[in-house]
Amino acid sequence: MPAAAAAQTTGPRRLIVQTALGVKRWLAPATTLFVSHQLCEVAVPVVVGLVIDRGIVDRDLPQLAVWAAVLVGVFVLLAWSYRAGVYFLVNGIQRAHHELRMRVSERSLDPRGFGDRQRPTGELLGIGGSDVQRVAFGGLLFVHPVAELAAVAAAGAVLISIAWPLGLAVILGGPVFLLLLDRFGRHLRARAEDQQRLTADSASLAANAIAGFRTLTALGATGRASRSYAEASERARVAAIATRRAEAWFVAVSSTATGIFVVAIGVIAAALAFQGSITVGQLITVVGVVQVVMGPMEALAVNVGAVWARAGASAKRVLSLLEAPYARETLVDTTRVGEPRDDDRRPNGTEPALAVARLAGKHLRDLSFTVERGETVGIVAEAHEAAELVQLLGGRIHPTQGSVTIDGLPLAEVDAGSLHELVTAPPHAAHTLPGTVAANVVGIGAASRSLYEAHEALDAAAFTDVLDQLPNGIRTPLGGAGRTLSGGQRQRLALARALAAPAPVLVLHEPTGSVDAVTEQRIGERMRAATASRATVVVCSNPQLLVRAHRVLVVRDGALAAEGSHDELLATNADYAEAIA
Repeated sequence: MPAAAAAQTTGPRRLIVQTALGVKRWLAPATTLFVSHQLCEVAVPVVVGLVIDRGIVDRDLPQLAVWAAVLVGVFVLLAWSYRAGVYFLVNGIQRAHHELRMRVSERSLDPRGFGDRQRPTGELLGIGGSDVQRVAFGGLLFVHPVAELAAVAAAGAVLISIAWPLGLAVILGGPVFLLLLDRFGRHLRARAEDQQRLTADSASLAANAIAGFRTLTALGATGRASRSYAEASERARVAAIATRRAEAWFVAVSSTATGIFVVAIGVIAAALAFQGSITVGQLITVVGVVQVVMGPMEALAVNVGAVWARAGASAKRVLSLLEAPYARETLVDTTRVGEPRDDDRRPNGTEPALAVARLAGKHLRDLSFTVERGETVGIVAEAHEAAELVQLLGGRIHPTQGSVTIDGLPLAEVDAGSLHELVTAPPHAAHTLPGTVAANVVGIGAASRSLYEAHEALDAAAFTDVLDQLPNGIRTPLGGAGRTLSGGQRQRLALARALAAPAPVLVLHEPTGSVDAVTEQRIGERMRAATASRATVVVCSNPQLLVRAHRVLVVRDGALAAEGSHDELLATNADYAEAIA
């Protein structure tokens, strides 16, 4: 199904327009005020010409005083309209930026996930940061160019009133000039798209390398990861230089063409004054108007070319996220969990808490097993198989075939927003949330009963020694991103959060990978009691956890290769013994 159901499929340019229209109550007055500012800019040389012709040349002091006062009024209006216009423009752009960033954040965090591909953290951060900002700044195109076109039109009208060929050249030549610039700007837009894509790729590599630093270190692959990032960074650097070079050429060519166009008009006006067709004041007006209009015409070239190119390239990336298909759809309610069903009953009349039937995906094939309530099953698999299995059991991706059911309810049919009521499958990376230790385990505003459960979960995760060191115990704020905790402490806190969750099925992926051996043993000893009422799957290669599992499954080449207790497999299965060594 195409991306966000409520979102209408659109194109990059339309996204920029929609983003700007969303804050039109700010951009509309900004546009009006900047138009006023530009018209005042054009009016200044006109009034100066009238001061010369009617006051100085005619030696008329009353007229001189009147037009001097008008000139002062024009300057006051010019300054006021610019300052007020900036106020409305900045507010509008910032609000557009915020609203679009919220849309991108909601789509990134949507529990239904992405159905086309997994998106690295670096890509999501790049789109939600610089790309969203560039699209929001595309709103400038609906303020400044309008004001600049108004200045060009006003200048044309002034010039027509003095000498119609000059005004006609400005009015007709301006649009043609802009169309040509848009054609030349296509190359720049293509360059901008390539640069932003390569920059996002390098950011993704960096974010993924930081997230998996421990794994890379264990595999001795940090050097290779560093070289990959250096190569991606170099490609992004070359693309950025090429883009800036193309942009510089574009601005240089457009500025030169604008200058030639405006100077030609000034030369023609000088010739007309020499012939006596226009007055001295009119000549000054023409020269002044031509100088004033050069700025708006050059700005039009930059806005239509460079700004539009960057905003359009970023809009494509934002749309690729907003319109990405969902990995799963909202189909049924989870209130059916635990209710008896008429079909597919087992002989004893109950459903297994977790049933995996002929499951297949990118790395798995024909995998089947069940887990009862109160049972802990360990699974040993290769890293890519383990990661895919955890995502499938957590409902974050769909299998290519087979099914995962909880209390008889197919996980693929569950509302993505209700998955947490059925299964807890925390990500492998341990994250902390803003707030206290208690808030990280049972949520903000926890009641006394919840605090008791938080203490139990923290004890099962062997976190109590950390609590003893914190100034306010379980009520201690953790600070930004949990930086007051070590990696192992964050992992134990994340494990406590998973143990405290009420879902009937718990799936853990290497839950003690960052924990020392002594603490790991304590967690293993307490794990079974902490999960006595749930079906628990522990995907790991840790003997301290596997020895306490009721059963252990060995997955090789995506299929079930062996099953038994830890001791049985250790004595009879060489692959298992090698995997946990």
